[in-house]
Amino acid sequence: MAFTHALLSIILFSLILFSSDLAASQNAKAQSGRINTLPAGETHVHLNEGMYYFEAFSKVSFKQIQQLPGSEWRFHPNSSLFLGTSQSYVWIKIPLQSNSDAPAEWIMTLDWPLVKSIDWYHYRESTQTLLSSGRFNDWQIPPDAPDEFPFAIPLTLDSDSTTLLYLRILPPEKALLPVTLWPEESFSDHQLQRNWYLGLFYGVLFAMFGYNLSLFIFLRHKAFAAYCFYVATMAGYTLIMNGAGIAWLWSDYPALLTYAYRILVSLGFFAALMFIRQFLQLKHRGTVLNRSSQVVCYLWLAILLITPVVSASVVIPLIDVFGLINCLFAIGVSGYLWYRDDRSAKYLTLSWFVLIVSTIIMLLSLNDVFPYIIELHYLQNIGVTIEVLLLSMALAERINRDRKMRSEAQDIALQMSTEAAKAKESEMAAQQRLLGIERRVKEELSLKVNKQTRELTVAMHKLQIMNKELEQLSLTDPLTGLANRRYFDKRFTEEIQRAKRNHSLIGLLMLDIDHFKKVNDSLGHQAGDHVIQSLSALIQRVSGRASDLPARVGGEEFCLLICNDTEDRIASLAESIRQSAAAERVKYRDELIRYTISIGVYCVIPAPDTTPAMILKAVDDALYQAKNEGRNRVVIVSEATPHS
Repeated sequence: MAFTHALLSIILFSLILFSSDLAASQNAKAQSGRINTLPAGETHVHLNEGMYYFEAFSKVSFKQIQQLPGSEWRFHPNSSLFLGTSQSYVWIKIPLQSNSDAPAEWIMTLDWPLVKSIDWYHYRESTQTLLSSGRFNDWQIPPDAPDEFPFAIPLTLDSDSTTLLYLRILPPEKALLPVTLWPEESFSDHQLQRNWYLGLFYGVLFAMFGYNLSLFIFLRHKAFAAYCFYVATMAGYTLIMNGAGIAWLWSDYPALLTYAYRILVSLGFFAALMFIRQFLQLKHRGTVLNRSSQVVCYLWLAILLITPVVSASVVIPLIDVFGLINCLFAIGVSGYLWYRDDRSAKYLTLSWFVLIVSTIIMLLSLNDVFPYIIELHYLQNIGVTIEVLLLSMALAERINRDRKMRSEAQDIALQMSTEAAKAKESEMAAQQRLLGIERRVKEELSLKVNKQTRELTVAMHKLQIMNKELEQLSLTDPLTGLANRRYFDKRFTEEIQRAKRNHSLIGLLMLDIDHFKKVNDSLGHQAGDHVIQSLSALIQRVSGRASDLPARVGGEEFCLLICNDTEDRIASLAESIRQSAAAERVKYRDELIRYTISIGVYCVIPAPDTTPAMILKAVDDALYQAKNEGRNRVVIVSEATPHS
């Protein structure tokens, strides 16, 4: 995951300083003639004698760098050099020579694509001959380059003389310089294996994205949308970090690539937090977790906004610091909820752990804590693959758990229905016994039979009343007495079909109490219940018509279905309800509670293909617009033409 870079940046910074001091202490050896000798029989090799580097704070020509005294060059003993966030030019000098039995043709790859420009000069010092040169500018890969991925340099090496490869690097963001050399005959195998691996990696990401997107479309669960957002940001991040995006997609957009690392890392953090909020349901975990996660989200949005106008040397340290805070927060929250026996948090913590471990190993290798090898460069992608699979499994586990709870509720309802049937059978048997007794002893026991008949009639009447009450309860919200969601959905579907047949107008109002959570948090849930009851009574009072169907469809969310009416009357009714709610005062204990509501309205003459879900989506969007425009307002959408 992108944010593990920031988690390690502070730790690795001290290691890099130590490595820099070590390199400085070895600077005296820079003139000792270290030569990287390339052996035969290897599919790829790394620098065995390191490299030299010089940071130029102004643009220095190749001739000037050749005349630079050896004491000015600093020695680096490994194949991977940390270039930091400095936007000055860095010159690299690599002495090279092949063994007598080694091939002469080699390809050198610089396995870090976040480098704005590279100038390279292959020079034989003994004859003062420039063997070859080239340039990669603004991530443009020349047509004759050995590879479409950045960056690959063809080299012809001698076994009887040493050549020097000079590189002039301009890193736009945080940059490393891992170097790998490939014999020309094995480089095509490397390309094939790399492309196959990247195809498999992005195939997994695409499959997980498509699968969970389809679940979101069908189930409308926000956790699936957050997961898809996170997978999309991780795909973008890895496309930049492994060079595939530059090779296949974005090489013609250098302005985008200049900010790629900062934007995609920040988006990765933001997407990870959004997924954590939805998956762990932090909105319902208390004020501290909810507010703190919101604050961290706002921090990343702020970094995204300042990225185009603030230099990388300022933004990247901010990303490192906030990233460390973000990581500690995410791991702390998921670990705490895991400790509180939240199974979803367990899966989340395990998936983060896998990715963090893989990223730690890769970054330690890239920062010289142990020798760099090309295989570790793709280790983070493996961690990302495992992570998205584990997170998808966690979402599936949650679905199964919710389905099991619904199944248990259905079993209870079935049991109650069975008991009611048995009671009905008992009632019928009692009636049969009564008729038999009446026939046998009608004359002798007429008074007794009449008495028993009256008692049984009373019992039957009570049972009928109870059955009607049970049926009413199954269709009525117990708090407000309005229709519940079940009955509303049934009537809503019927009215749409009737409107289709009659080509008549149907209107739907969706009402939501503004800042309702504040009422519950400050005065308690009983006060909230009073507000809900007040609004339900107000809707019935203002609506007036018996044909209108008010219903409570959520915690503080109501719907009002209006048929066979005009759009103007529906709009007027919605505004009347809003104004009445704003003027309403709910007395609770010694408090007078004021509240406002936001209303989304959708009026339509249903087409043959119109579905309840389409109308609900339209009115929900109108309600969302009313919330976004400041609440306490009505937004009306009619025939897909919004106005308010």
